[in-house]
Amino acid sequence: MAEQRQTSQQQASRQQQRSEEERRLQAAERNKDWADRAAHARTADDPRAVAPRDAASRPSTGERF
Repeated sequence: MAEQRQTSQQQASRQQQRSEEERRLQAAERNKDWADRAAHARTADDPRAVAPRDAASRPSTGERF
């Protein structure tokens, strides 16, 4: 009887370890994808990569009040 409990506890522990490992791998994959997208999001030829400009081509933060 005690051996059965120990065996089922070991199986539960192994299952928990596997699911935690799967979660870690999925998180690492998501983080890698996020980092890759972020690295390519603003390239030098992307107009959003530079500060906005006013009519005189100076960097601008918006209209003056």
